[in-house]
Amino acid sequence: MKHTRLFSLFLGVVLVACSAAVRPLPDASRSAHFGAGEASDAIEVTLLQLNDVYEISPVENGRYGGMARVATIRKELLRQNPNTFTFLAGDFISPSAIGTAVYQGKRISGAQMVAAMNTAGVDYVTFGNHEFDLGYETLQSRINESAFTWISSNIQYTPSEEGEVKPFWKVVNGVEQPLPEHVVLRAKNAEGKELRIGVFGVTIGTQQPPYVVWTDPMNAAQRAVEQLKPHVDFIIAVTHLSIDEDRKLAQLLPDVKLILGGHEHTNMMFKVGETLISKADANARTVFIHRLRWFAAKKALRITSEVRTVDHTIADDSATAAVVRAWTARAYEGFRAQGFDPDEVVATLSEPLDGRESSIRYRQTNMGATVAQAMLAAATKATVAIFNSGSIRLDDELRGMITQYDVIRTLPFGGKIVEVEMKGSLLQRVLEAGQRNVGRGGYLQYQGIEQNLAEGAMAGGSSQWRIAGKPLDAGRNYWVIVSDYLFSGREQGIEFFNKDHPDVVTILEPNAQDAEDVRRDIRLAVIRYLQRATLRR
Repeated sequence: MKHTRLFSLFLGVVLVACSAAVRPLPDASRSAHFGAGEASDAIEVTLLQLNDVYEISPVENGRYGGMARVATIRKELLRQNPNTFTFLAGDFISPSAIGTAVYQGKRISGAQMVAAMNTAGVDYVTFGNHEFDLGYETLQSRINESAFTWISSNIQYTPSEEGEVKPFWKVVNGVEQPLPEHVVLRAKNAEGKELRIGVFGVTIGTQQPPYVVWTDPMNAAQRAVEQLKPHVDFIIAVTHLSIDEDRKLAQLLPDVKLILGGHEHTNMMFKVGETLISKADANARTVFIHRLRWFAAKKALRITSEVRTVDHTIADDSATAAVVRAWTARAYEGFRAQGFDPDEVVATLSEPLDGRESSIRYRQTNMGATVAQAMLAAATKATVAIFNSGSIRLDDELRGMITQYDVIRTLPFGGKIVEVEMKGSLLQRVLEAGQRNVGRGGYLQYQGIEQNLAEGAMAGGSSQWRIAGKPLDAGRNYWVIVSDYLFSGREQGIEFFNKDHPDVVTILEPNAQDAEDVRRDIRLAVIRYLQRATLRR
């Protein structure tokens, strides 16, 4: 189960043999601190870290992020130090709005992200849990297209439950090359002295489709450290774990000096023993820059780290920007064919809408309320709206000016919304099943419903649901508007809820030919709701 995410400002730490500060010291200060002889002995490496990047273009109306800006930062760092390596700590193939657009007869499905990363110069990645969203064939295609190296110590492939277990691979010139469990980075200084850094990668176990064999990341990390330690000067990890798991890894394996983490979406830095853990903001709003200085004679490591905001002050790298424009144009053409205008501004938010999985799959959020209110605004009879939180694939917050594209990337899979007249007993069963799905996509967001836990306790322990201020009556009928996927019987734990259930009385489908009937696509319903809410203000 995905752990609740913890958010923190990054902070400076000072270690005994491995020291760090959140802002790099001036060069003069470093030389004075270590002495001229020690400085000449040093080997310097720069690590550029990003994680959880779903958008190739800047977000928040162009204010933050963008792979073309990241590419510019990378080139700046390379000019300063040719021993520069760029890492992305998981989650980039999915979820993505552009990935759901149709190009040349099939969904783009993360091809745009891999193309942008290739051009930007990403060197190393590990799997994020969302890399498994789109199935084996899509994942394998993206791996084959990548110019960067995938590292994984705890993810392997199997064709079936009884099939052979082996590493994932990349096909290069027709030959299958297994993805490495770990790698050794090598760097030299002007005197030719060499530094060897061991790197391994591990991934959280929240998504384990049948073709994935997942090993406990702590066990896998321990094995990787044992294998690397005799051959390297020190070890770092690139992880896509919860912060609690990263802390556990640091406590278990103090030989790991730096953890380049992902999964959380807000920048943070922690110290656990002598190990630093860092995570950047999602969608490349920020990146971490780590400058490592290794003193071979003393076998001492010094790290200075800074979090850098990626905003409009950073120019686009022209080559990466061209790739971004090309893929964006292809996707937007596909969206326009579906009746959307991706560039249109539909609202300006006074507060962020929370679509993070760590929020929306555990509790009612303002983004869930907005989508459900939009469903009710589109309804002809319904007074209650429910939908599965897994419909929201943003795993982020929406802020400021919102365009149609922002709505598309919030609900990338779209789908119609349906009005259903049903018995109260069925509605109660659906709501209770949604409560049991806490932490999963089948956790329900709703409007027109109140949950009174105090009354539920008095009634014998089950939650008490209220509709229009009155207790839900199992014997009466209610009109409810629901997402088509939820009503398909495919949602885990709520498979019983479908058109064939005996307590379903009436079904009102949207008119697919009526341009005014926004029930034909939940995204259109949200767009219209936001537009009208803006006009009312």
